[in-house]
Amino acid sequence: MSEPVLNSLTVSFRGVRGSMPSPGMSTARYGGNTSCVEVRSGNEILILDAGTGIRALGADLVHEFGPRPIEATLLISHTHWDHIQGLPFFAPAYSKQNQIRVMAAKGAGAKVQRALHNQMDPIHFPVGLELLTGLQNVEELSSSDVTLGAFRVRVTDLNHPGGCAGFRIDAHGNSVAYLPDHEPFEDLPERTAALIEFVRGVDLLILDTQYTEAEYRKRRSWGHGCLPDSVALALNAGVRQLAFFHHDPGHDDDQIDLMVEAGKDLTRSGALVVSGASENENISLGSANIPLFRPERDGLVNRALA
Repeated sequence: MSEPVLNSLTVSFRGVRGSMPSPGMSTARYGGNTSCVEVRSGNEILILDAGTGIRALGADLVHEFGPRPIEATLLISHTHWDHIQGLPFFAPAYSKQNQIRVMAAKGAGAKVQRALHNQMDPIHFPVGLELLTGLQNVEELSSSDVTLGAFRVRVTDLNHPGGCAGFRIDAHGNSVAYLPDHEPFEDLPERTAALIEFVRGVDLLILDTQYTEAEYRKRRSWGHGCLPDSVALALNAGVRQLAFFHHDPGHDDDQIDLMVEAGKDLTRSGALVVSGASENENISLGSANIPLFRPERDGLVNRALA
């Protein structure tokens, strides 16, 4: 990454795939690594999830910092494999001079600590968690609204089997919301309304959009997002940019292209920027003058956009 800019908020996608890695030529443009997003404000580093994308992030941090100690905070949304499986390959974790703070939502700390330990049990992996001397023990966020250095971090519960935390991060007037694994709150309008308010007006919404509408009809209760619902949520909340995330391992680059085009068709006014999260893509928030959709002006959007 280039030299950090003070008072900026930069988002870098390190892993964008859901469920399992999907390497190969047909997924090379969007990437095949599982969930990991790097957020920076000045010199402060916040890492969202530790899927296989965290391996390359770790290598880049070692190269960037050289002999200097690395300090960062890792937020774990939940303990499904595709969100923690890269941690044993995160190089900065193996040096005791580094300080990688690992955090989970309030009430989830013990569960996350247990999952990280279990995946490095000898029955699964040859190296134990105790050798990751650069990692601190998992801490719980003290509440659903905390300050971590330059970052204000808010937390919400998402609709996903086993539970999943969604995060909203604000810094220096810029904002990003990360909802990695989430199925629409069907028949729960109060939960949908609360989620709309949670992401209200963010510059960038990173949202689980694993399925097309046709796929979702066959996979209800699997805990993942549906394209028209993702667009509806973003429009109703006045989001500036929506990045489809947690791409299905069976979707190649061309399929994701089609989903992005379908998403753009659903935006109506074109005020919302729709994209597919792409590995190694960097987004500097606050640098673009993107018009903001205003629900009070343009009206709420039904789920059945298609």
